[in-house]
Amino acid sequence: MKKQFIAKLLVLALVLSMVPVSIVAASAAGSAKTCPDTCPTRPGNGGYTAPDTTVRVDEPVSADGVIEVKVVAGTATVALNEKAVESLADLAKDGEITLEIKAEGATKIDVSFSAKALTAVAKETGADLTIKSNVATITIPNTVLANEFSEFGSVRITAQATAYNVGFSIQAGGKALKNIKGLKVEF
Repeated sequence: MKKQFIAKLLVLALVLSMVPVSIVAASAAGSAKTCPDTCPTRPGNGGYTAPDTTVRVDEPVSADGVIEVKVVAGTATVALNEKAVESLADLAKDGEITLEIKAEGATKIDVSFSAKALTAVAKETGADLTIKSNVATITIPNTVLANEFSEFGSVRITAQATAYNVGFSIQAGGKALKNIKGLKVEF
């Protein structure tokens, strides 16, 4: 009786260990068929890689604090370099820096900053940072900007709102920040 039970467990373990391999193989085979020979690919992965549609802000942000973004597949992606982040100090009014992402039709925004530059702006201005978009409005308190981000290379803020889900995340150095005191999020 025990031998039969052990044999069944071994067969079950063998079958379960093969399932992920079968799914990956089927997925890889399916993706190769859906992309024509002219699709850009990453070396060695054999699958389709979408073109980079990130709006890179390398110059100072305009005086009105508005960045227009092209929306691709519902996502608006913005990357501000150090020079652009430093220019946010000029937008500080009444203890707040407002950055508006104009992304008509977006259901997701993804904004990244240099953490070092963002910390310097926060310390210089004493202002909170508000990111407005049609997806969400997120306000990060100055104390978080000036203290929490100082030891990281980059800060990434994402927000997504669909018919059934809403959510956001703030990452510093690739790690999600949780329990941020004074954070305001409006969808």
